[in-house]
Amino acid sequence: MEWPNHPGGAGKGDPASELRASNLLLQALTEVQTEYIQGHEVPRLFDKLLSVLLKLTGSEYGFIGEVLHTPEGTPFLRTHAITNIAWTRELREFYDRQAPKGMEFTNLQSLFGAVMTTGKPVVSNAPATDSRRGGLPEGHPPLRGFLGLPFHSATELVGMVGIANRPGGYDDGVIAFLQPLLATCCAILQGVRSERRRRQAEEEQRRLSENFRTLIERTPDAIFIHREGTVLFANSTAAGLLGHASGEALRGRSIAEFVQPGSEAAFTELSSIRAPREVLFRHQAGRRVLSEVVTLSLLFDGQPATVSIARDITERRQVQEKLLNSERMASLGTVAAGVAHEINNPLSYMLSNLRFVDDELSAMADSGEGLANERGLEAREALKEALSGSQRVVEIVKDLRTFSRASDERRGPVDVQAVLDLCGNMAWSEIRHRARLVKDYGRVPPVHANESRLGQLFLNLLINAAQAIAHGDIEGNEIHLSTRYEEGQVVVAVRDTGEGISPENLDKLFKAFFTTKPEGVGTGLGLSICHGIVNELGGRIAVQSELGKGTIFQVFLPTGESRSAAT
Repeated sequence: MEWPNHPGGAGKGDPASELRASNLLLQALTEVQTEYIQGHEVPRLFDKLLSVLLKLTGSEYGFIGEVLHTPEGTPFLRTHAITNIAWTRELREFYDRQAPKGMEFTNLQSLFGAVMTTGKPVVSNAPATDSRRGGLPEGHPPLRGFLGLPFHSATELVGMVGIANRPGGYDDGVIAFLQPLLATCCAILQGVRSERRRRQAEEEQRRLSENFRTLIERTPDAIFIHREGTVLFANSTAAGLLGHASGEALRGRSIAEFVQPGSEAAFTELSSIRAPREVLFRHQAGRRVLSEVVTLSLLFDGQPATVSIARDITERRQVQEKLLNSERMASLGTVAAGVAHEINNPLSYMLSNLRFVDDELSAMADSGEGLANERGLEAREALKEALSGSQRVVEIVKDLRTFSRASDERRGPVDVQAVLDLCGNMAWSEIRHRARLVKDYGRVPPVHANESRLGQLFLNLLINAAQAIAHGDIEGNEIHLSTRYEEGQVVVAVRDTGEGISPENLDKLFKAFFTTKPEGVGTGLGLSICHGIVNELGGRIAVQSELGKGTIFQVFLPTGESRSAAT
């Protein structure tokens, strides 16, 4: 049925025909909307709408399409229904392949392109001379008239319909008549887009879930998700950390089963990623597993839960302990010659005095003299000196034993000044030919630490200070040791009048293997290990230096009193 002319068109329309056409259109639109709600296939619905559109307007061919955009924002048309106007076998095969999934048109220099770029209707009853035409390929059916109508949502251009070759051409009456059809096309396409976005979101969610599960399963960190102390999920790394075959073996069990007593708080109290807690786990085979644990809150299966992420640092700690021992041995090697000299001096006069006493006593015994005479007094004085030398050797050996107690990592109250005196004695062979050792001790409380670790820390700083000073000007140089109590911390300062450190090296001092010493002198680990020791004790270390004027290292250590108050 051909749609009659409306008022304002070419001639006066027949009211009865107009009414029949409107009824047919509304009936068709109602059917399509009902079928869409019932879930019928969308391509079939658009084919039906295009058939009604062509029939009621008397047009030869046309299309209903969706306006989409390239990643660059350029619009293009994808058809949802299109008349088959293929005029060759190749084109008919192409149509059969492409039409079901939508044919795409990107040429904006065309009549339908003008609709997409302007968002307004395009009426052309003389296409051959229209400046907006894009031309027709050879063999294309003739184009005697064209009507392109866009349809919009509240915010964007959704799509358009295009029809061609209506006898008598197109006018505003046709445009007005087709508004209900455009509204229906727009509503269906918006529904299609909404469904498309939903499916894309579901696919994205599925892909993210798969990626997340892969990440969780393959991460080198052990992950425990638990609620009220019961394991809800554990990844394969967590199972391996504890010596089990899979995370399923841990599900439903109590977290307390897998950690040493006293470590449960690391799994119940939320923590900062920058401040992980060390936890000893119970491995199924009985071996020691040390880990750093960070605990966070999250939703799991829609309910609040807790996730604990554990990183196995057993091997790293073993390497650190080896490095500590290595640096301790390096420090001992540095002072070994001096210590040997310190022991050799008292040993020399001990042996000399003991030989003298032996000779004198033998002579006195042969002559029958007593010990009360002058020779006896000299012998007794020699024995006193030998005993004094023996005591000095005992003290030196005691200092060495204190410093070398690597296996004893227990912490307790430590007298910082006693440790500084010990380190001064051990480093004296390095210091005495370079500078004066000045002590300025303020009254300070004990610190909560390990005596051997503190000895390693301060001995390293003293040796570094000594090696920063050239030989030859003992009176003109000094190494200054001071202690003070400040804001709940004991502050130990080691200041030297050495050559100083260049500004570009200050930020690198505490990095492992960085050294400003000549090749073959030092390992580059000393200050890095000092930094680690201080951090492990809950303190901090700072450095200030100026070339040609010297360097000062300040160590801030928590006291035993403040630690007790905190706990």
